[in-house]
Amino acid sequence: MNKGKKYRSYGTCKVAIGRRSYHNAVPTGLFLLCFLVLFASCHHNPLDIDVSKVNVPQVKVERMEQDMFTMPPDSVNQYTRKLLKKYGIFYANFVTGFINDAGIMDSSYSIALKHFITDRDMRNTYDSCEKAYPDLSFLENGLTDAFKHFRYYFPNMYLPRVVTVMSGYNYGLVYYDSTLAISLEMYLGAHNAYYGMLSFPHFKTMHMTKDYMVSDAVYGWLESIFKPNEDNPDSHSNDLLSQIVHEGKVMYALDAMLPNVNDTIKMRYTKKQWEWCKENEFNMWAFIIRQKLLYSTDLSDISKLTDDGPFTSYFNHDISPSRTGYWLGWEIVKTYMENNPSVTLPQLMAEKSADKILKESGYKPSK
Repeated sequence: MNKGKKYRSYGTCKVAIGRRSYHNAVPTGLFLLCFLVLFASCHHNPLDIDVSKVNVPQVKVERMEQDMFTMPPDSVNQYTRKLLKKYGIFYANFVTGFINDAGIMDSSYSIALKHFITDRDMRNTYDSCEKAYPDLSFLENGLTDAFKHFRYYFPNMYLPRVVTVMSGYNYGLVYYDSTLAISLEMYLGAHNAYYGMLSFPHFKTMHMTKDYMVSDAVYGWLESIFKPNEDNPDSHSNDLLSQIVHEGKVMYALDAMLPNVNDTIKMRYTKKQWEWCKENEFNMWAFIIRQKLLYSTDLSDISKLTDDGPFTSYFNHDISPSRTGYWLGWEIVKTYMENNPSVTLPQLMAEKSADKILKESGYKPSK
């Protein structure tokens, strides 16, 4: 529970036990039973719903990196037809984005792809992926459960196809043409030698492990499908409040898809960083209000509270995590949903006004 906050954290509540009375005392065993029942009910997560009767296809991850790295290098054009038939426009887009800017119809395509799958470092990386992930049942089961929760809330929305790829250390996740792609080389462990060679910072590599793959994949997918329509000026504002509330909505949706995954995994925080945010929630919010940052559209102001990094520059550099603005946005949305129990998850995601969510949340962190 957030420090000093009364009835604040969703899914939990405080149980006050007063001074023991020796008059009309309840038998100890009965008192203990009642307390345990009350304690259990207070810690029930309202997002932890029963989805056992929700029917979705069992996720079967398709290994596109295997299809690419096992093709004969001198038969690229022949195998390209097979890859296009299997993966469709996603494959063409993938090649254009990561291997050959001119696309698969350009004369340089076969040369670029051959170079990619025969490059020594890429071959070594592929071998590392094969060794680290000979079986992806953990990912398939985790995503199947997440998709069941999604179908419960959004019965008419499409579920993505899931593939694994190698993006040459460019991106961890890609969503395109209803396909969710996960780059396995971005989850080879915090101490992977190539991460050091590529100068990936520690605040990133510490989370580039198997433990974060399911949560990252679901987050990336949700962020993509609920991305504000930038072409519609009424759908999204560029101020800090709108950005952190949007992120808070995505994080709340992630919580609904993965209710049994620890919040530190979802937020990519250490336990110590999470506790720091809980202990300093009032101070962070007071700073934003005092400095009149809430409605700021200055990119410098916003980035200091939302960009990834080793810390939030406005706060303690030794202890504070980065993205504390997003953490606060998540708290605002959780409070909004607590205090507006009739609002459904689809209604939350469709709500365009961050100011409305803030005002109707009654969000006021206590000291």
